[in-house]
Amino acid sequence: AVVSTQSTGGRWAEGKVAGSDLDGLTPQQVKATLTLLFEREAATLETVQTLDKLFNFSSYKNCDILNSWCRLAIQARYEPIVPVALAFVSRQGRMKYVRPIYRDLFKWSEQSDKAVEMYHSKKSFYMGICRNMLTKDMNSILGS
Repeated sequence: AVVSTQSTGGRWAEGKVAGSDLDGLTPQQVKATLTLLFEREAATLETVQTLDKLFNFSSYKNCDILNSWCRLAIQARYEPIVPVALAFVSRQGRMKYVRPIYRDLFKWSEQSDKAVEMYHSKKSFYMGICRNMLTKDMNSILGS
């Protein structure tokens, strides 16, 4: 399993993506592969575009995969991910998903206003600790 994740992630990091790459991978392995690329900052915008075209990650319903995909796509500055990521954080209240995506969006200067606007429109939806942490992140990153 680790070998599949490592080898697939390695190929993707080199921009070598094939339509059969997900064949036989479990959802956990797909998430691990996306997370590996994110942690290594190894995906170019072109690779992310290819991944979404081939595998339609932006439409995944699995929260763990969608979370990892959003973070990777934001890191690569893939603009079509912004409405997907904002919709995800607007319906997903778990801090383990919401906080990292908001932080990533706050750091993307061209998209931070949209993230701030979404946060303010949805903050009553989040539990108190999540709301407090997001406010701290927003103030820390954006200097508000």
